[in-house]
Amino acid sequence: MVHMSGEIIEEIFSGYCKSKNLTQSIICEYEQLACGLSLLSVSCDFEKCLYNKDCTVVQQALAKEDE
Repeated sequence: MVHMSGEIIEEIFSGYCKSKNLTQSIICEYEQLACGLSLLSVSCDFEKCLYNKDCTVVQQALAKEDE
């Protein structure tokens, strides 16, 4: 699939959330840029989470930018 620059792409990621002690699904929005994807928003408060450095769900979302 070819995406146009400036297009908004949504992805869903799932995994264990240590903060909520359950499996969590998050929705992420990316902007397609000429150089790749840029993460715009995440449907959880990972910036404020005590476990954000160990969050495997957000790590999946951030890894998508590097693909």
